[in-house]
Amino acid sequence: MKPLPETSGDLHEQALDWLVTMWSGEVSADAQRALQAWRQQSGAHEQAWLAVQQMDQRLRHVPAATASQVLRTATGSKQRSRRAVLRGLALAGGTGLAMHLVRDTEPWLAATAQYATATGERRELVLDDGTRLVMNTATALDVRFTAGQRRIDLHRGEIMIATGKDHGAPYRPFVVHTVHGAARALGTRFSVYQHDQRTEVAVYEGAVEVQPRRATAPARRLAAGNAARFDANNAAPVYALAADGPAWVRGVLEAEQMPLPDFLAELARYRRGVIHCDAALAGERVSGIYPLADTDKVLAALARALPLRVSYLTRYWVQIQPR
Repeated sequence: MKPLPETSGDLHEQALDWLVTMWSGEVSADAQRALQAWRQQSGAHEQAWLAVQQMDQRLRHVPAATASQVLRTATGSKQRSRRAVLRGLALAGGTGLAMHLVRDTEPWLAATAQYATATGERRELVLDDGTRLVMNTATALDVRFTAGQRRIDLHRGEIMIATGKDHGAPYRPFVVHTVHGAARALGTRFSVYQHDQRTEVAVYEGAVEVQPRRATAPARRLAAGNAARFDANNAAPVYALAADGPAWVRGVLEAEQMPLPDFLAELARYRRGVIHCDAALAGERVSGIYPLADTDKVLAALARALPLRVSYLTRYWVQIQPR
C-alpha cells in the first residue's frame, strides 16, 4: 500500500519543533538552512510555519524561557497532554493565545481527545463492550457509547479494531466516524486510517460498510480481504489486501521491493521531523521487516544495505544522499 502525504497535523507538530529549535538560542547555520529547506518543500509546509509564527508573535511578551519550556513539553514528551500544553500557554500568555490555538489549528481536537498517542507511540485499549482497539502513531480519538450506538470519533491517525459482542437490547451498531464519513462494522476486525484528503478502511474479518459524509448513494460493503479509500463525496474502487493484518500492530514496517522514497515516507510517520531523500535515489528498492521502535537503527540498516549515506543536520532533519 503506497504511503500517503503527511497530514496537516504532522506538519503543525514539525513546525512547532522548528519553532522550539529557533527559540533555543543555539541555532547553527546548518539548522537555519534545514529550516528553510523544510519550508520550501510545499505550500502546506510554509502555511504550517506561518501558523506557528503567528503564535510566536503572540508569545513575544512571555519570558523566552517560559514559552520555550512549555513548547518543549508539547513536542518532546511521549506522554504529553495537549490539554496541559494549552493550559500552560494560557497561563503564560493569556487566554487569548489558547483560544487562538484551539480555533485556528487542526490538531486541537487531539488536545481535547479522550485518547491520544504521540509520534512513534502505539497504545491498546479494551472498551466497555470488549472491543479491542490499537492506536497507531500520532492518533487521537473519542469513544462515545450510548444506548443507541457504539461510536468512535477518529480525529486523526490510524486504528485497528476487533469488535466485541454487544449484549445490550436493542443491538447497538459499531461505527467509526472520520472527517470524511463513517465505517460501520458488521462483526469484524478492521483498520481505519484518516489522511488529510481521504480515509482508508481495510477489512480483515467480517465486513464493513463505508459511507462518505456527503454521498447520496447507498453505503459500500467491504468483505474480508478488501479495502477502500473514500473522501467526503465518493468511495474509490475496492482493492485486495496483501496481508491478514497491518504490520504496525506488531511494531514493524514490512517492505517488499518498496521504492525507497515510499519506504522513507512511511518510516517518517514514526519519528519527529523530516527525512529528505535525494531524487537520485528514487530507483532504489527496500525489502525486509524493520522494527519501528528505533527509526535511527532502521536508517543505519538502510545505509549498510543500499548505496546511500544518512546525514543528521539537526535532530529533526535527516538527509538521505547517494554514497
